[in-house]
Amino acid sequence: MLDEANRRYRLRQVSDHLFAFTKEFVLRKGKRIRPLLFVLSYKGYAAKPTRDENSLFTSAAAIELLHDYMLIHDDVIDNSSLRRGKPTLHKMFDHKLCLPNHVHIGKELAIVTGDILFALAIASLTSVKENLRRKEETLKKLAETAAYTGAGEFIDIVSGHEKIDDLTENRILLNYTLKTARYTFECPLLMGAILAGAPASERNKLSRLGLAAGQAFQIYDDMLDLFATQDVIGKPVLTDLNESKKTLLVFKAYRNLHGKSRLQLRRILEKNNKTLADLDALRRLIVASGSYTCCLEMMNKLQKKAGRLCEGLKMKKAYRKTLQSVIEKLSPSRMPLELPRS
Repeated sequence: MLDEANRRYRLRQVSDHLFAFTKEFVLRKGKRIRPLLFVLSYKGYAAKPTRDENSLFTSAAAIELLHDYMLIHDDVIDNSSLRRGKPTLHKMFDHKLCLPNHVHIGKELAIVTGDILFALAIASLTSVKENLRRKEETLKKLAETAAYTGAGEFIDIVSGHEKIDDLTENRILLNYTLKTARYTFECPLLMGAILAGAPASERNKLSRLGLAAGQAFQIYDDMLDLFATQDVIGKPVLTDLNESKKTLLVFKAYRNLHGKSRLQLRRILEKNNKTLADLDALRRLIVASGSYTCCLEMMNKLQKKAGRLCEGLKMKKAYRKTLQSVIEKLSPSRMPLELPRS
């Protein structure tokens, strides 16, 4: 797909780095959950699935390209150095481009590269040989999701600079819905169903399923970011803490703590340069406050809700069973983390 894009848009003629870095970034090891959900939903509902599977897979890649576009911009906003265990795209440009006076323009080039990937996502989605009206509706869903995710990023940036006392649980959950649940779960499921011509009643179930599974996944992801190792999460363990991300895990801990413990948590969040000792202290506060257990229970409840909704889908049995298995594995009830000892 990327080689075809290079031939069509002559990316390599613009810059060898543009094509090579983009290809390397997009092909890095990842879950690829979005195109998988897209294909499962489409095949689960299509009365006569397209015989051209290559065009279907190219179309499914659109939601993954949208994801890569957002990751690139997110890394620039957060000034991150690692993504999936390797240098972020803007760092790659800075390290490899030798410009006069050692000028660094990696962030600017990464933003532009992300924009190119967004354009490629739109082009990819139109590849599948299917009903034109349904293709148009699917494209609208992709655009709608990009807007929702941008709104979630807006909330994320603002909340990073707000005091934790000013936040609410509903606002945090809204961010989870906009930034994760819609474009990681709901969007690919609905795009596949729309393309296949699934009825409105099934789309409604898929929407509710996607939002529940997405919120469960985000809670799980928050736990990994604070309690897992760099090898597991593919980025420095202090990344989210240095960004003062006020996740549900942190928010509930703050609300449950009192006195010196609450003050300690707030000081850690407001500190400019956090250390591994700060991370260890935050972990202990989260566990001691009951927030870890509470969020784990909430995650499991959302996961069960998604499972019930999945069981009620009227898609082909084999694809429904596979979908249920995928969702269960993405936010497992047993966390592979070693909690700090009190």
